[in-house]
Amino acid sequence: MKLLIILSIEEYTDDVRKILARQKVPIYSETEVHGFRTDKHQPEITNWFAGDEHGIYSSLFFSIQNEECVKRVIDEVKAYNKETGAEKQNPLHAYSLSVEESA
Repeated sequence: MKLLIILSIEEYTDDVRKILARQKVPIYSETEVHGFRTDKHQPEITNWFAGDEHGIYSSLFFSIQNEECVKRVIDEVKAYNKETGAEKQNPLHAYSLSVEESA
């Protein structure tokens, strides 16, 4: 099993929901987040959200799915970023983490 995590700016939230629906993710959670970047820390991840001290409203999606489903979602996120030009400004960020154990 894999933990799928997607971060998006608020304006792309509906697009993420559509991606999850198209890829038949049967259940997921989402929450609003307010992200900040400090002057002292500049992540190595390019095009990260929150360009100033005011922060930016974003959404965090997560779901535990099988590896094939997570791969399909991440592939569609990559295509979305490329097709919409989001990769240059505010790309969707998608991650896959192995679930080692659950109870």
